[in-house]
Amino acid sequence: MKTNILYVFLMLLLVTAFAGGCSDDETEPFRFYEEAYEVPVHGTRYIGVKSGSGDYTIQVENTGILSASEDDGWSSSEGTILVRGLLTGEATLTVTDNRTNETQDLHIKVINNYEVISISTFENNHPVFSKTPFLFLINNQERDVYFADMEGEKSITENGIQVKGKGSYSFTMEDSQPCLTLTYATDENGQLTDDASTSPTPHKFIITKSSEFVLHRLDENLNLGWDTPSGSYSAEQMSAVIEMEEEETGYQNTGSFDTYKNVTIPKGVLN
Repeated sequence: MKTNILYVFLMLLLVTAFAGGCSDDETEPFRFYEEAYEVPVHGTRYIGVKSGSGDYTIQVENTGILSASEDDGWSSSEGTILVRGLLTGEATLTVTDNRTNETQDLHIKVINNYEVISISTFENNHPVFSKTPFLFLINNQERDVYFADMEGEKSITENGIQVKGKGSYSFTMEDSQPCLTLTYATDENGQLTDDASTSPTPHKFIITKSSEFVLHRLDENLNLGWDTPSGSYSAEQMSAVIEMEEEETGYQNTGSFDTYKNVTIPKGVLN
């Protein structure tokens, strides 16, 4: 009987040791989903931790370029890092897991700010917008606009956005009527083309409906110089919907601005 008890006791020790060894082997190292990220100037970016304790020390190589802190507004036990872009440029963000003393360096690039118009696909027969319903209006001197769809590969860090073409844009105010002119190259079917022999042509869209909030947002974020008044807006005025009609063809389209910054331009597009 004593032999049986001793045998059971030894087996329990072995099982406990084996279980402990498996637990240690299954512990994942501290890491993020990627090693490099982008954040718009004057904008924010939430960086999720793939595996970690949730207790971190954060150091920024150049505090003039960006700032960073832990964000407590998420339920993930691994935690989230909130990065704010201050000036365009690049800096290293060093994050240390305080429980394991592991360290990860993240390369952060602060890019130009931009606005995104998502064109509705409902009854959308515009030759360009029906194929590329996302317009990225970049706040830079060149006034670049990128046309994109969402047919790319989706993952936890990628939303499937694919850039399909590039042009330029300008906003004007004509007799108190806001207008958006998009200049881009098209083929014989009116589709976007990157053929270098094709000259870009302007396409003027009259903004037939928009809120005061949208106009002020565009004025501020894209430096349009409209001097729109700031102040508090009602829920109705804060509508992000915009309606446009192409002056030459009469195409009518409805779009909306990405209020929650869910649609981001793919990494590496903006230099």
